[in-house]
Amino acid sequence: MPTTRKLYDSIFKKILTLSSKAVINMINGLFNMFYDPENSTVSYHWTENVHDNQNSMTTTLADTILVINNSDAYHMEAQMKKDDSIVFRVFSYGAGYADQTKEILQDEEGCQVYRIHFPEPCVIYLSNVPKSVPDTYSLQVGFGHTQNITYNVPVTKLTSCSVKEINDRKMIILIPFYILKLREKLRNKKARTPENIASLKSLIKTDIMGSIDKNVGLGNITAEDGAQLYRFTQMLYTRLYSQFEETEEVTDMVEQSIITFVDVFQEEKARMEKRMAEMDKEIADKDKKLADKDNELAELRAEIARLKGSDK
Repeated sequence: MPTTRKLYDSIFKKILTLSSKAVINMINGLFNMFYDPENSTVSYHWTENVHDNQNSMTTTLADTILVINNSDAYHMEAQMKKDDSIVFRVFSYGAGYADQTKEILQDEEGCQVYRIHFPEPCVIYLSNVPKSVPDTYSLQVGFGHTQNITYNVPVTKLTSCSVKEINDRKMIILIPFYILKLREKLRNKKARTPENIASLKSLIKTDIMGSIDKNVGLGNITAEDGAQLYRFTQMLYTRLYSQFEETEEVTDMVEQSIITFVDVFQEEKARMEKRMAEMDKEIADKDKKLADKDNELAELRAEIARLKGSDK
């Protein structure tokens, strides 16, 4: 069984590789952009980190930069706990990307222009964090004695967002991590009161699963995305809460909700596949009729040509 930290990393990685529609909607919500979720493309710039103490190389999504429409780069750094050094890490990754994508251009007068471009950064705190975590990290960058700039990194604190805000900003693919909202409270056995267990049940059933259902219905994510988000929610719930004897009823609810959604998803998938097969058959029938008409016209033209020839 992977460690909890590795589970978070794995789920975050899988979330960012859901449908391009779902990912684009999240980018729009996080960065206040307006990309077309139906027609925009997403590609990935993977950053490899070498861990000398393990003598191994791993690729983690927290260090991944997404490129939209082969031009605009966005760096999202997922974080669980307050980390005052994270702004340095984000800058370092951004500088690495800028170095790899550097350009030498020419201006209108034919002079060379040297350009590097940093990705748009964002830190996402997936769990509860202290109020001391700022809404924006600001890094002062000095270039010798000639110039100083401020490198700003916006911060999104997921569990501080309301469910309405997450839905309005279409950041639904992050919703499985909303389950972390009650993690600290329910670690304390005395806090596992019927009222707090009911809050956990409502958090999962209404806030998380209800939001997934809503966004599938609105077309913000695909039904397959929805099934994956249900599964990620179950994985996080199992790791964080299922071991508590007070949550037995919640565990049953989560498992039944997964089964119900998957059943509906499979039925909808079968219905769509049947409809697509019917449409393919309709198109094939129309193509055959058009081909028959073309043959009739060809035969008619040949007959006309034969008759004209016999009149001479």
